[in-house]
Order: sequence, then structure tokens, then C-alpha cells
Amino acid sequence: MARYEFEAKSMHGARMTNVVYAESAEAAVDNLHREGYVVLSIREVRESIRQRLSAAKPLFGARVSSAAITLFTKQLAAMFNAGLPVIRALYGLAREESNKGFSETLTCVATDVEGGETLSNALAKHSSVFSKVYVSMVRSGERSGTLGVILGHLVKYMHRTETIKRKVKAAMTYPAFVVGFAVLATVVLMVKIVPLMAGIYSKLGADLPGPTRVVITVSQVFAANFWWFVLLLLALVFVYQMMRRTPAGRFTLDSWKLRLWLFGPILRKVVIAKFLRTLGVLVESGLPIIDALELAGATSGNEVVSRAANEIARQVSGGSGLASGFRSTAIFPEIVVQMITTGEETGRLGEMLSTVSDHYDEQVESSVEGLASLIEPLLIVMVGGLIAIMLVAMFLPVFHLGGAIRNTM
Repeated sequence: MARYEFEAKSMHGARMTNVVYAESAEAAVDNLHREGYVVLSIREVRESIRQRLSAAKPLFGARVSSAAITLFTKQLAAMFNAGLPVIRALYGLAREESNKGFSETLTCVATDVEGGETLSNALAKHSSVFSKVYVSMVRSGERSGTLGVILGHLVKYMHRTETIKRKVKAAMTYPAFVVGFAVLATVVLMVKIVPLMAGIYSKLGADLPGPTRVVITVSQVFAANFWWFVLLLLALVFVYQMMRRTPAGRFTLDSWKLRLWLFGPILRKVVIAKFLRTLGVLVESGLPIIDALELAGATSGNEVVSRAANEIARQVSGGSGLASGFRSTAIFPEIVVQMITTGEETGRLGEMLSTVSDHYDEQVESSVEGLASLIEPLLIVMVGGLIAIMLVAMFLPVFHLGGAIRNTM
């Protein structure tokens, strides 16, 4: 975001000079117009490299968890609703914060607000801590005069999002550990154990069974090309990262993810639930539906849903209904379209979106629990079976060692 200095008249005719942060001068003027100001002049203020590094200093080395931001928002909402000025609340929370980087960030925000900036503009300067959704909701609360209510919505939204993320992560931790252990065990067997035993059998001149010869051949190929396999893995990671940097690449990868066996349907539910929850909370915050659609799509974490949201926004801006736009994308299930239709007809769109997102959250939880209960024993059997097959294949010649030893004597 760029920094703009402006001179404007308020709705009461008073002149003022201040600064605002926006993507462009046109966006800055639009934001000021929405707040009831008549802009007389505006110019971009370009900061020196020294100033930019100074402004960014609080964020270097600081990792702020979602839980810390949720707690901060909850405390700020309680203080604001109790009648404490925002500046005092920010300074107080900055002093109590144990994370030094986050404390310095909050101090910067409090200083900017004290200097005349809006809270949303002050938060927007720290985009690595406060997301676009967070800033947009705070801005909506400032414009509508319901900042306390909006902060409460933010707390519920962040808490629900973090809860689902934590449950999915916890369910996938054990399978990921088992897979990692299987890969490590297989590499050790192929590189160390199998060649060692193959050398012993070679000296004894044992007649090796077919399974043993297959395992030894695979081990020799793997060991001879080990570093090529490592380079191939690194190349795949590099290609993946490069694809994530382009919209077309992200769209391709995200499309594959949604079609994955077993995991694809769960990922689809997770993405749809996050998108609908974000859209619902933005609509309830008073953000225009087109802006809410674009922002919810951009923060959904999936390029397929993001493009669908932009297409819905385009159709709505052209005069189509929101429900028909959702139906035309063929991504969202019929229950979502029906709930949105009900929300449009009753004027309770935000509530309906929150309801259907809660429904998908429940489905995600049950699906993850079911998948975990299925995949854990399946992985154990597969890993145990793979290692057992390799060990049995390598110890089969032991039963014939007596004859091999007699032949050497």
C-alpha cells in the first residue's frame, strides 16, 4: 500500500490534513468519499529506504500466532465496549503483550492512531500480522459506527477458523508421522541393510530366491541413483513453488487437490466452509457484496474458489442474483445455493451463510475423524507389510545357508 497525504473537508465544512494508506490515489479518494469527506487535494508521499526499514523493523523476526491475534482482538473488543478509548487500549495491550515483535507492532499501530490515522489504516500497514479480512472488517466497523460489534464478530470468526484448522492438523499429524517413518525406514533398509546382507550372501555363494534377488536389484538401483532421486525430489518441490507463484499454476494445483482420492472431498468442504464463513462475516459487517465476494475468494486459499468468487461478483455487478451466480459456477453444492436464496429473500444473507458454513464445519469434523480412523490402521498395515516383505525376502536365503556353507568347505 502507498501512503497519501490529503486535504479535505468534513461533512460539517471543517478543513483537515491527514494521511491515508491505499492501493492507489483513486482508491484513497473513494475511501475518503465513503467516510463523508470532500477531497480537495491528494498526493503520494514516497518514503525513503531508511524510513521503510524503520517502519518494518517490528516485524523482522516476529512470528505472531493466530491465537495471539484472536486474544488481542477479544481484549480490544472488551475494552472498547467498556468505553475505553482505542488509543489507551492499544497502548495497554502493547505493554502487556509478551511477544516483543507483536508488542512493537501494536505500539506502532497506537502511535499511528494517535497521530490521526484510522485504526484500519494503521492495521493495514502491518499486513503480515493483520489480514485483509481483518482490516476490511475493522474499516466497515469504523464507517458504520459499530466497531465494538464488528470486533466481536472477528473474535468468533477467528476462533471458529482456528478450531477447524487445529482439528484437521491434529487428525493428520499421526498419518504424516507414520508415512515419514515408513519412508525413513525404507531408505535405511535399501541403502544400508540390504547391501550388507547381499554382500554376505555373495561371499557364501548362496542360491538366492526370486524375492531376494528382486529386493537386492531394487536396492542396487536405488543406492546407485540415490542423489539423483534427491535431486528429482528437490526439482519437484521447486516446480511446485514456481507453480504456486502464478495464477494459472495455482489453479492447476488446487484443481488437482480437490480431485485427490480420499482427501479431495474433505479439502473441498474445508475450502467451501472457509469461503462461506468469511463471506458471511464480511456481509454482516456491512461490506458491499461485490467487495465481500472478491475478498472472501482471495483469502479462501484455493484459486478455483477464488476464480468462482470473482465470476459471481462479475455476474452480480451485471444485475444477476447472487444465488444464480453461485449455481452457475458448478462448484458449490445445491444446499449452498438454496441457503443463499433464502438469505436473499429474507434479508438475512449473512446469517444464512454462517449457518451453512457451520454445517460444512460439522461435515469436515466428522469426515476427518472418519478418515483418521480408517487411514491409521490402513497405514500401519501397509507400512508393516512393506517392511515385513523386505525383511522376509532378505532372510529367505538363511534357510538354505547350511547347504551353501557345505559347498564352500
